[in-house]
Amino acid sequence: MAVAWTAGPASDATQVPRGRPLNSRPLGAAGPNAAAAHGPVIVLAPAYSGASRLRSLLDGHLDLACTSGTGILPLCEQAIAAWRSADGQAARAPSQLAVTSTRALASSIITALLAREGKWRWCEISIANTQVAETFLRVYPGTTFLCLYRACPDVIRAALDASPWGIAYPVFAPFTRAYPASTAAALTAYWVAHTTSVLEFERAHPQACLRIRFEDLTAAQHETAARISSFLGFIGLEGQVGLEGQVGLAGQAAPPEDSGTRPESGGAGPAAEFPVDLIPPAMLAQANDLLRQLGYPPL
Repeated sequence: MAVAWTAGPASDATQVPRGRPLNSRPLGAAGPNAAAAHGPVIVLAPAYSGASRLRSLLDGHLDLACTSGTGILPLCEQAIAAWRSADGQAARAPSQLAVTSTRALASSIITALLAREGKWRWCEISIANTQVAETFLRVYPGTTFLCLYRACPDVIRAALDASPWGIAYPVFAPFTRAYPASTAAALTAYWVAHTTSVLEFERAHPQACLRIRFEDLTAAQHETAARISSFLGFIGLEGQVGLEGQVGLAGQAAPPEDSGTRPESGGAGPAAEFPVDLIPPAMLAQANDLLRQLGYPPL
């Protein structure tokens, strides 16, 4: 399918499939990020945060092409690093030439993805590497981010359900090495580190980020879908709510996900079920502080 560029806001570009009128695009102007309504959408989702449930909602929109594991975000990080080395500016912001050339490289791949899917706007489900997200935002200043959170106990349960014989996913390796005697402590340390990182990114870029809790995708589906619609500049995303059939994450960069079919009351479950005594006191205090910030009960 032939694809044409149209100029989008904030120096970004939008893919428009030929033969489809521009006014058929279901985008609104009421959202807080209406000016960036043509830009990429990135879901920052730590492992086992339930990203498949959010993706099943986003996949329902006719104009949003959802992918994962494309490598586009790390590619931009590597390209900018190479340009910094070439420019001799390792400690400085990348040059305009570096940003422009990196955007051209990434845009050619995004163009191909959108042409393949016949969609207008690209959305990537990404493991929460906020350093890479910072670089991508510099390359695509019109990017919007959905920051997905899930209560610590449910993340741990999902990880253990997926790997009952041992946590082997590489993203956990630094934490299992640090806490070899306690899987609960290792996974709590992972949750604390990545939740802290995403929260800091969210606070640094409040206009570009929307906070989403996994539990709200179940307990308040229509309200959460309406918030996402408004933030992304969509019309009627809440009409796409239908979370019964979960869509798995494609690509090698995303971990297995909890199906979300286990009955959950408030997400965190009874505190008595969580092995609090296996968590170092300082880490437990950090986890509880983060849980409170996100509106969850403490462990």
